[in-house]
Amino acid sequence: MLDDYPETLMNIEWHNSSFTPGNSDFDIPEYSSRASMYGVGGIPHTQWNGVQETVGGYPNGNWEQFIGTFTALYNNMVGNDTPYEVSINGYAGSEVSYEVAVSMDSDMSSSNQKVDIFVVEDNIWSYWTGASQYHNARNVARDWLATEDLTISSEGESQIFSGSFDLDEDWNSDSVKIIAIVQNYSSKQIYQVTAVNINDMNPDIDDDGILNGEDNCIDIFNPGQEDSDSDLVGDLCDPCDNLVYIVGNINGDTDDAGIPVIDIMDVLSLVDYLLFDDSYACQDPTMNFNNDEFINVVDVIALVQYILNDND
Repeated sequence: MLDDYPETLMNIEWHNSSFTPGNSDFDIPEYSSRASMYGVGGIPHTQWNGVQETVGGYPNGNWEQFIGTFTALYNNMVGNDTPYEVSINGYAGSEVSYEVAVSMDSDMSSSNQKVDIFVVEDNIWSYWTGASQYHNARNVARDWLATEDLTISSEGESQIFSGSFDLDEDWNSDSVKIIAIVQNYSSKQIYQVTAVNINDMNPDIDDDGILNGEDNCIDIFNPGQEDSDSDLVGDLCDPCDNLVYIVGNINGDTDDAGIPVIDIMDVLSLVDYLLFDDSYACQDPTMNFNNDEFINVVDVIALVQYILNDND
C-alpha cells in the first residue's frame, strides 16, 4: 500500500524489543512512549491517523489477508480536510540539519496541538522471527527527534521547527527519512504528515549558491554572506546588528549615515525598562551601560552623564 499511495499514505514502524528480529537494532527506547500513547497491547498493532487501531495478524506474517481492512481504513480517511501544510527542508552531511515549516490555510484551535519529528530508515531486509521469514521493514523508527507545541491557530500563520541529528554509521543514509506530523495530544488525531528522504531536501533553500549548512541567512538570498558584526548571522537576517545596537543605543536609532545615535530617547527607553520591565531582544545587551552586570538606576545616571558630556 505504501507503494500504491506514496503521496498520501505514510507510516512509522515501531518495534517492541520482544518481537524485534535477532541481531538488529530496531528497538529504541522511544517505542514504549509511543506504545503507551496508544495503549498498545496485542502485537502486531496498527494505528491509523492516531485514532483507529487494528490488533493481531494472520499466521506466518500473511499481511495480504489484511489488505481489505487496511484499504477500507485508508479510503475512509484519505479525503479528510486539514488546515495544515507541512514542509521539510535542510542539509544532509555527516550531521543532518532540518527545518520543518507548518503553515495554515484556515483557522483552527492550537489547544493540545503538537508537532512530532521522527527519523526513520526505509526498506530494511530483515529476518522476522515471529513469522520465521525475511521481510522488507518499511520506515523503521530510528529516533524521535522532537515534540513541540504548535502555537499558530489562524489562516496565514506559520511556525518553524529546526534542529539537527547525527547519522548513525549503521544506517543506510540513502534510505533515511525525516517524518513530521501534526497531532492533537488529547484526541490523538493526526491532522497532517509529511516525509522527505534526507537526500531530497533542498540543500539551498534561498537559491543563493550557499548550501544551507554554510549559509548565514538560510531563508534570505545573500550570496555575498555579508556579516558586518562578525556574529555568524548575515546582515540581511540579523535583527540585532551589533553595529547598531551598541551599548547605550537602547532604541536602536541611527543618523543618516547609519551611525548609532545615543541621546535622551535612550535614557527614556532605559527608564521605561526599569519601571515596566519591558524590552525586546535587541535591547537587552545595550542597557548595562556601566558594565557591572546589573541594569539599574546607576546605568541611567551614567548614560545621562555620557550624553551631557557630548558622548565623551
